[in-house]
Order: sequence, then C-alpha cells, then structure tokens
Amino acid sequence: MKMHKTITLLTAWVCALACTALLGGCAAPAQPSPSATPAASTAPASPAPTQAPQPTATVQPTAQPTATAQAQGALLPDAFPLEFTFSSGAGGWGTVLTLQPDGTFTGSYHDSEMGDRDEARYPNGTVYVCTFSGRFEDIRQVDDHTYALTLGKVATEKPKDETWIQDGIRYIAADPYGLETGKSFLLYTPETPLQRLSEDFLSWWPLRFSQDGSTPSTLSCYGLYNREANYGFFTYES
Repeated sequence: MKMHKTITLLTAWVCALACTALLGGCAAPAQPSPSATPAASTAPASPAPTQAPQPTATVQPTAQPTATAQAQGALLPDAFPLEFTFSSGAGGWGTVLTLQPDGTFTGSYHDSEMGDRDEARYPNGTVYVCTFSGRFEDIRQVDDHTYALTLGKVATEKPKDETWIQDGIRYIAADPYGLETGKSFLLYTPETPLQRLSEDFLSWWPLRFSQDGSTPSTLSCYGLYNREANYGFFTYES
C-alpha cells in the first residue's frame, strides 16, 4: 500500500513537470529590444494640403486708338512737313514756320533795322529776332479743303527784350510775330477756292496775282490763317 502510494506521488510529480514545460512553450513572445526597427505603421497617411488653384494669365487685346488719339497723332495731309512764311513782301521782316504732320512746329522771326545803330557799339544796325517752337492741338478736318487747329503753348529760345551784341549787330529778343496773339487757326489746302477765303487772309498772300494780272481760282498753295489776328502764312511750293 505504501509502495503503491509512492508510485502514485512519483507519477503526479512527473505530470507536473510535463505541464510546466508545456505551459512554458505557450508563454507570450518576448518583447523586441529597443534597437529593433519598428514595424511600418498601418494607419492611413494624412492627405497632402490642397493648393489653391493659380490664376491663369489673361492676355488683353491691344486697345485700338480712339478717334481723338488718331487726331492728335497725325491728321495733317501727307505733304507735311511744310515750311510757311508770314511776311508783307516789303521790308526786312518775316516769320518762317516749319509745321510737322503731328502739329508740332519750329520757327524763327527776324526784323532788321539797319538804321538803328551806334557807330561805336553796333555799327551794323539792330535786328529783332525770335527762335521758337510749339504745337497745334485739337487738329480736325472741317471739310475737303480745310483743317481747324488750336495753338498751344509756344516756347521761345530767349526771353523778350534780352539784348546782346555780336559782329557789330545789336540783337533784341522779340515775340514770335504771327503767333504772339490768337489761338484759333485754319489750314487751307491748295485746292481751296479763293471765293471762300477772307480778304484779310488773302492780303498776305504773295502770289495773289499772277504775272499776267489774272486772279487764280484756287489758292494753289497751303495757307495757315490766324483768325483772331487776321495773319496769313503761306507755302511757296504746294
């Protein structure tokens, strides 16, 4: 009986060892060491921020020039630039003006007074002079033969009455005669009928009468009329 009990206890001890070994094999796996590479995360990646759409550049069509811009550009006839002369045809004075297609101009005025002299200081007399430049504005065609112009600012090279002596001549700065007063001007083409032109304007025309004494029916040259001062500028070649 005692032997049988001993065998039974021995058998129970062996079974206990076997169960311990079996339970040890089912234990939880060891934790990875800190140096181990972590497994890739399976969490969904955050979406990249959406950029605002960039505006597409729009090419604007080139603006067409307005009628006003065209008028201020070059509205005078193709024959320009032309040189105009304002003179009585007698005496030693005259104004010469060169007019460009866009209305800008340059010019000069002179009036010689050879009797006004000083034997010691200016024995060759006195000359009134003016060198100037400017622009006609608001150029517009009135009819087939006429253009209207408005005189803008006129600049002179020297201030009025400035005096200097050179080569025995006393020079005195003057106004640009023919442009010193008046703003409203008319430009006439060579085909303009004379019957449409004022006598005040035509009185300055050096070719009003032909050599045979007859009167032409048209102006036959370009004319520039200062309406307020009744002055006339003319070209010698149409």
